[in-house]
Amino acid sequence: MSKQMEEKKDSTIESMESSPWGSFVYHITAYAGKEIGNIVFEGKTLEEISEKYANDPKGKALWIKGAMERLDALVDEETRYGIMRYCGAACAGACARGGIDKAIEMRKKFDTIDEFLKANGFDGEVFHVNYSPHRDGKRCHCLGNDLPVEEIMSPTYCQCSVGHVKTFWEEVLERPVKVDLIHSAITGADECKFAVRLA
Repeated sequence: MSKQMEEKKDSTIESMESSPWGSFVYHITAYAGKEIGNIVFEGKTLEEISEKYANDPKGKALWIKGAMERLDALVDEETRYGIMRYCGAACAGACARGGIDKAIEMRKKFDTIDEFLKANGFDGEVFHVNYSPHRDGKRCHCLGNDLPVEEIMSPTYCQCSVGHVKTFWEEVLERPVKVDLIHSAITGADECKFAVRLA
């Protein structure tokens, strides 16, 4: 995340973070600008989008696919990846608090971070985090989970999960980490896999 994007965060986000929809809309508009945000969201408000797809998860997933493609066409890779990672970080802080706190309590049972990681099957400076949404009959654990099997989501979308995984592990380990997306179910792989490197 660029320094400029960090500096733009303000209290407005607090009312948006509790919902993936809200976080998604807020971050794209805040960091890409209102004009680009209007194009990405086709001139619709959060309320209009939410109402339209309230009972249409497939339609919602297809709309998000289109929104990602519009974002890809309008914004450079570094900026759009930063936007989505910030979105994922906000989601982790608001929606994954219980999981983070539970993992922190588990870590505190060990004398060192290395012992904690080894006890959980991780060894060395790099470990991998895997998700298998297809086990639950899904393509994703978030907004795009009902994307039809013949459709492929832009990798930009999955940078949200990069931000989520990064925030989760930085809070648990109390140290910086670098996260890279290796592949994801919604972009065509059998699972979602992330490489986490201790900084």
